[in-house]
Amino acid sequence: MAASHSFKLLFFLFLLHSLHIITVTTTMLCHDHERSALLHFKQSLPASSSSSAYSKTASWKASGNSSRDCCSWDGVECDEATGYVIGLDLSSSLIHATLHSNSTLFSLVHLQNLNLAENNFMNSSIPLEISRLSSLSFINLSNSSFSGQIPHELSGMSKLASLDLSFNYLYGDFPIAIFNLSGLLVLNVSRNQNLSGYLPEFNTTSPFRELDIAHTKFSGTIPSSIGNLKSLNKLRLRNCYFSGSIPTSIGNMTQLTYLSLAYNMFNKSDDLSWLQKLTKLTALNLADTNLYGDLPPSLANLNQLTFLSLAHNMFNKSDDLSWLQKLTKLSKLNLDDTNLYGYLPPSFANLTQLTSLSLAQNGFVGEIPLWLVNMTQLKILDLGFNELTGQIPRSFSQLKNLEYLSLSKNNFTGTVEVDIFFSSRNLAILSLSGCKITLNSPHHSNFSLPKLEILSLARCNLTEFPYFLQFASKLMALVLRGNNIHGNIPHWIWNASNLELIDLGANFLTGFERNPIAIQSKSLIYIDINNNMLHGNLPIPPPNAYMYVVNNNRITGEISPMICGVKSLKVLDLSSNNMSGPIPQCLANSLKALFLQKNNFSGTIPQTYPKECDLRVMDMSQNRFTGEVPKSLSNCKMLQILDLSKNQMKQTFPTWLGSLPQLQVLLLHFNMFHGEIGSPRSLSEFPLLCIINLSHNALTGALPVNYIQIWNVMKVVRRGIEPYIETYVYIPFSHGKYPYRDIFLCYSPMILTNKGAEREYNKIPNIFTAIDLSSNKFTGKVPESLGSLKALQLLDLSNNDLTGPIPPSLGNLTQLESLDLSRNKLSGVIPQQLAAQLNFLSFFNVSHNNLTGRIPQGTQFSTFDNNSYIGNSGLFGFPVSKNCGAPQSPPDDNEDGSEEDKFPSGFDWLFILVGLGSGLVVGFVMGDISMDRHPWLIRRIVRKFGRTEKKPRTRRRQIIRA
Repeated sequence: MAASHSFKLLFFLFLLHSLHIITVTTTMLCHDHERSALLHFKQSLPASSSSSAYSKTASWKASGNSSRDCCSWDGVECDEATGYVIGLDLSSSLIHATLHSNSTLFSLVHLQNLNLAENNFMNSSIPLEISRLSSLSFINLSNSSFSGQIPHELSGMSKLASLDLSFNYLYGDFPIAIFNLSGLLVLNVSRNQNLSGYLPEFNTTSPFRELDIAHTKFSGTIPSSIGNLKSLNKLRLRNCYFSGSIPTSIGNMTQLTYLSLAYNMFNKSDDLSWLQKLTKLTALNLADTNLYGDLPPSLANLNQLTFLSLAHNMFNKSDDLSWLQKLTKLSKLNLDDTNLYGYLPPSFANLTQLTSLSLAQNGFVGEIPLWLVNMTQLKILDLGFNELTGQIPRSFSQLKNLEYLSLSKNNFTGTVEVDIFFSSRNLAILSLSGCKITLNSPHHSNFSLPKLEILSLARCNLTEFPYFLQFASKLMALVLRGNNIHGNIPHWIWNASNLELIDLGANFLTGFERNPIAIQSKSLIYIDINNNMLHGNLPIPPPNAYMYVVNNNRITGEISPMICGVKSLKVLDLSSNNMSGPIPQCLANSLKALFLQKNNFSGTIPQTYPKECDLRVMDMSQNRFTGEVPKSLSNCKMLQILDLSKNQMKQTFPTWLGSLPQLQVLLLHFNMFHGEIGSPRSLSEFPLLCIINLSHNALTGALPVNYIQIWNVMKVVRRGIEPYIETYVYIPFSHGKYPYRDIFLCYSPMILTNKGAEREYNKIPNIFTAIDLSSNKFTGKVPESLGSLKALQLLDLSNNDLTGPIPPSLGNLTQLESLDLSRNKLSGVIPQQLAAQLNFLSFFNVSHNNLTGRIPQGTQFSTFDNNSYIGNSGLFGFPVSKNCGAPQSPPDDNEDGSEEDKFPSGFDWLFILVGLGSGLVVGFVMGDISMDRHPWLIRRIVRKFGRTEKKPRTRRRQIIRA
């Protein structure tokens, strides 16, 4: 019996062992070649990307207990049956690397899901080889610093169901064939500011569920066939360039729950009847869509709405909002800038679910009513930019849930105790900028500010830093711009543990308390202390700074090499100071925008720019730089504006700049460039160039005919584009309730000789095109091909040795406003075409040439005086004194020297107006439905701090509301 029992036991153990073997042998491990491919991909990443504790690839090991089975690695998903890698999620892994076309990533041919979002691929283009992954159904490359063209090969990936390329730097035309993928459910290419495209005709079989192309350059009309997308839940087309009519067929998309058409250029319309059919809508954004007429009471039928924005439209002036009472589910309502007026209507009190109410930029008058402060569920209240009067009631202290409050730019009176705003323990954001109150903040009040993150007290007549700020332990953004604060910046400001943004611009600050060599702050990433009276040496920004703006002060000394330790710096503005010395080479490494103009810097500009250069704007004008333009600047493929004017640089024309695909503005005037310009190496050079100034150099030879023939942007009159040339900088605000990245818009100033006078334009208009080759040693004829540049607005060829006739083709330049051909050796007659066709010409100068014949007459030519023609002994006719033929009299308009003479007509008014700003302007772009989120809130409050008056309404696209 004992032996039998032992045998049974051994047999049982044998069975268990056998079963274990079978189990082990049937559990699939990942395949060796895919394991190897993943390891090689990890090895292609810099050590900081692959070994960081925050990187999912940190768990990918070549040896160790888990090394064999890559299916167990973070971010890797395998098919349970086959062991093949079918999913790769490396989102938010702190990857900082270039994605190359030969990456082993593209050998994982069984991949179905690929997520590389929230990384930094350093302006890599999306490799065409991604199309090898033909099984992909889900691609997410959002917010990962990809740039360049979207590969057309994506349109051949037949299994693709979701494609997200949002928040990148993609440019060029969107491959329209992607819309035709039979299984595509979700397409998101939003926040690619230079991505062009148009919407196709949609058929009834399209399965689209979500379509988001917001904040792109998609243009054209919205086709009526969009109504065929019967399954669409979300349509987001805001901040594009769509024109024409809003198609009423959108009313057929009855499954829509989210619709945003905001900030486009639609035809003026008062027909919103189609909206009545969209009864499932919970969110509707029609802000700035050119609506007019009465506020549409038919919207009362959309009783599922929780979010409604009709902001920035030209509705009839109205104080009747009674129809809103039926939208009882509304929690967020935005009626900013909708022509409302009168007293605040009590009908709002019936919206009992309302947590966010924005009524800014209207004509509301009177005092704040008591019923408003009884809306105790309110978290967000914006009454800024109205005509409200009286005192701010102490009953504001009853709004215990308030998180955001803006009362800025009203006509309140009296003294307000600061403690009434902080009775709410939840108050995170407060803006009282320009509301004409006296804020009483006792020096020894130490009340707790447990959640205050953003405080805007711009233009509040403050004379000192509010004492209570020392107790705001969570303060994230502080705006004190435009006050009367004198003296030093207190040292405790830099000790705030969470402060990320500080704006102390336009005060009377003279220095830094304790004269720090470097600003000691672990959290500050944005510092603006421009337009003060700061003197002494420049403190080095803190180690995590992204933007450091110190222009228009009295800073002296050199840029310390210690600035090389600020690896995160993206925008540096030291313009208009008294700084000197050389420029550290490290400033060529990571910056996106560099403003050093109007100083006394010397030496050469940095000579080595890395292959991953991300520079967008470089203005080093009006200094003492010598040497040459470095050839390595050709690595800066995103460079839009290059201004090296008014220096002492000496070389031949830097032809390699033609390889920069984004270069729009090239200013090299007042240097010592010499020799012939020559010809382009290819027809694709300078593809976006619209402004070039090479004047006051020593260039010789013929005018650059071959370049003129390829400056294609100057050949087409552009409409419906951004008003100014902008540079986008993403800033990663990490503190506060919701971490997020925001977009800052930087503008660059420019000095040009326009209409006979040197002028500074603090923003460069995006429609402006100009060629200035004056004051060189060019010879030969004025080329006929100049007549093809039909968008040209300024042409200056004066002070050269040009000969021959004025080509009649210049009459084709119908947008021309300033033409200067003076001080050459031109001969022949002035072509009649100039007088007949140049209807915008407000400055004309052909003086000091060898021209002959009668001066042609035309609408504009009758305004030019004798100074336009002197030095041409053979010219006759009005207005020169030598007059042959029938007597002619000048028109008698403006004989008394009216304002018309002092300020020429045309676009120049734009420059007079924009010249009031500063060299660096920062703007913010806000999302659709985020009024209860701090990212939206910081954008609103900082967006408004610089504004003291209402802007006149304009149909120009309003992305930036500064």
